[in-house]
Amino acid sequence: MNSDLITRLAKVPGLVRPNLENLPLSVENAYGDPRLLHDLAEPGAVFADRLGVEVIVGAETGGIPLAAAVALAADLPFAFVRKPGYVGHEDHEDHEPMVRGASVAGRHVLLVDDAMSQGTASLEGFAAELEQEGAIVTAAFTVVDMREVAGPVVPTARRLPIESIATYPQVLSTATHSLAA
Repeated sequence: MNSDLITRLAKVPGLVRPNLENLPLSVENAYGDPRLLHDLAEPGAVFADRLGVEVIVGAETGGIPLAAAVALAADLPFAFVRKPGYVGHEDHEDHEPMVRGASVAGRHVLLVDDAMSQGTASLEGFAAELEQEGAIVTAAFTVVDMREVAGPVVPTARRLPIESIATYPQVLSTATHSLAA
């Protein structure tokens, strides 16, 4: 793991929100710096290339900007998947597609999200939506891996290769040391 990148990430204003139990990070704050977003995307592009991924898919909502950056860095098609249970907007069609952008049917995809905890809402649900569209979910890429502090992890989060920029303890420790310096 790139310690300089973790330090830059940990110093993003508002990234660590210690008073919140369920969502202790606001990773999206890191997307405001185009250089940092580009640098966060590079490891995802390398991971995608190593795995032979054909499409980069962003998980709504926090994974979409990062996935678009990974797709650009990897020169691969981009799509996004809506949150499980999405029902569409009142003024649009009754059933909007759950996956939009590049076609994922029969293609190996890298699912990208801002953070990974137990995998219940994000990984499990998004993978199911993609598989319904015929995608082959090959792996996941996140900015922060919070599984070691999240409790039980769902089978999909244990089965798929998951690569992250940092773990939650690394980000928290680096942020704490940065504030003290």
